Amino acid sequence: MGDRHTSGADWQRFAALTAAGALHLWLSRRVEETRRATRSGPHFDTSVVWVLPAMVMLPAWMAVLSLLLLRVQLYPVARRPLYRYTFGTAGILLPALASLAVVRLAGLDVLDQLAPVDLLVLLAAAAAHFFLNAGAVAGVIALSSPRPTPTEVVGSRRDNAMAAVTLVVGVLVALAVAHAWAAPLLVVPLLCALDWGVLQIETLRGDSRTDEKTDLLNSRGWHEQVDREFVRARRRGASVAVAVLDLDHFKVVNDTWGHPAGDAVLRAVATVLHHTTRQGDIVGRFGGEEFVLLLPDTDAPQAAVVAERVRQGIASMIVPATDKRGNPVAIAARTTSIGVAAAPAPTTTLESLLRQADAAVYEAKSTGRNRVRMAP
Repeated sequence: MGDRHTSGADWQRFAALTAAGALHLWLSRRVEETRRATRSGPHFDTSVVWVLPAMVMLPAWMAVLSLLLLRVQLYPVARRPLYRYTFGTAGILLPALASLAVVRLAGLDVLDQLAPVDLLVLLAAAAAHFFLNAGAVAGVIALSSPRPTPTEVVGSRRDNAMAAVTLVVGVLVALAVAHAWAAPLLVVPLLCALDWGVLQIETLRGDSRTDEKTDLLNSRGWHEQVDREFVRARRRGASVAVAVLDLDHFKVVNDTWGHPAGDAVLRAVATVLHHTTRQGDIVGRFGGEEFVLLLPDTDAPQAAVVAERVRQGIASMIVPATDKRGNPVAIAARTTSIGVAAAPAPTTTLESLLRQADAAVYEAKSTGRNRVRMAP
């Protein structure tokens, strides 16, 4: 498993992979900034396409240097505190070294004539990278989230599929570089198109039923689910409640720290709503700083308890973000005013409950903010 000596050809491949990675990051930086600003949680970037070939065909020290150079260039786009970014880099280096170990243990040299079994070794190296990286991310989420869901821990199908596809592209790049050291430059346009396409899919998905900044239901998606719930509640004769949340002085966040910081607060509010509402409650964002909840099988006293739990959760938030200059900040002491309306489903309509809850929100704001008000 010993590493070989560095040759002139290794330096050529190192230069080609590093240059291609830098060009890819520069061309796709705006797309990457948008994706990171509109999505919360762990973020998978396509720069692994340049990491995997380096690990399977360069000397180990050169492969690690290639990864670190990529991470240094990505840091301004990531807009994360340095300590978190350093920890994330260590988490990326571990699965990369696992793929290197698979290739070294198998004695594979991609520069030689490849047999079918050698291709399986490359795919095994990619699989080792995939599963170790997924396990590390899952462990961090499980330990840092108070109530992590299986989807949060394991990841969505879309994210896992993109990770797998990107690693397969990395294998193809390794095979191409083995026979033409300048081949990575031809892959850059393909990756830029892939980044742009993923952003469009995420945007279309957000435009159709979910809010792109918080991953909550948008107005259309919320009404679709609520309409179905109202039908069931009327059939059972059950009570329903609606809570409308309006963040207090939210414009101050955007004016003081910038819109990315405001987006971070919105995502933090979405997380609080996820953890403080109950299974079956329907949560949505109607735009701006307004959120709305439907609470099925809930009367007025029960709805007040849920709303107060939400209010306290938002008031206790400490949101890590960056200011207008990219410096890390912690945003705290944010509050919300909440209006709640409840009634038996057979005797009311959704529009009526929303009007009453809206009126209660205005009352909460006019009487001091950071409070829950029940509609008469």
